[in-house]
Amino acid sequence: MTLKYNFILLLILILSPSSKGAENLFLYKGTFSRSIKIEELHKFKITKKPSNKLKNLMKITNQKEKELHKILSLKIDIPLKTSSKLMNSKIGEVFLSRLSKIIYPNKISNKKLSTKAIRSGILVSSFNNNQKIDLIDFFKAYPNKNVAIDLNALSKTLKKLESLTELIEFYSNSPFKKLKDGRSST
Repeated sequence: MTLKYNFILLLILILSPSSKGAENLFLYKGTFSRSIKIEELHKFKITKKPSNKLKNLMKITNQKEKELHKILSLKIDIPLKTSSKLMNSKIGEVFLSRLSKIIYPNKISNKKLSTKAIRSGILVSSFNNNQKIDLIDFFKAYPNKNVAIDLNALSKTLKKLESLTELIEFYSNSPFKKLKDGRSST
């Protein structure tokens, strides 16, 4: 019986069209829009030498070469089982929903589709790369040929994250440490 199911699964995998990851990255900031091939970003990550198009894009977006390389090279541990459970929880759905306002299939404004695409990109790239991913791995696993990033939404999110980090730092280093640790005499 299991041989029959294995055969059917193998047949489906052979006959189904292969899905490719993203090939183009579109950056939007208000009326500004530019695109770049994921392969150019990958070559930059490997060689540390940006193409002319990437140099122009970095100049326009005020991005430093070393910082961009660091962002593209940053590897994050994404354990499959744990991350899958997290992304399918209510908290994970909220996170993915907010992330879908920043990263989404280009010219497709369907929140559910965008959320599923992000989830798929994360899990597939984690599976393909020993449960570690970087931005390029994510884009290569993203289930749409064209992926878009809203730079305004990204900037707002980073500012919120920065202020949240500062708030956490303030409270963890504050003179009220005794209160935090529960050692107050009151």
